[in-house]
Amino acid sequence: MSIKIRMRGKSTGGVAEIKALIKHPMESGVRMDKKTGKPFPAKFINTVEVTVNGVKAIDAQWSGAVSANPYVAVKVKANSGDEIAISLSDNTGEKGTHSLKLK
Repeated sequence: MSIKIRMRGKSTGGVAEIKALIKHPMESGVRMDKKTGKPFPAKFINTVEVTVNGVKAIDAQWSGAVSANPYVAVKVKANSGDEIAISLSDNTGEKGTHSLKLK
């Protein structure tokens, strides 16, 4: 199963604002299940990469401290017609990628 990503982007004056909504539980591994008394297994996004026309623009490392279903907004140098892609992976090996052409 892959990580679901919804993304929008728009370029104005050579700077693009990219907004992404990521569907992921982001479980830190510390929270306890009230029924069993055992912790929920850790499952969190640990790598986020944004590329512009295949060239890495942003490389971020996350941890379990990020909330569930995170929203990300970044600005990168890009023009209309450029392809922006966001790639994610979590600590269990699950991955997700989404790309779009800027308007």
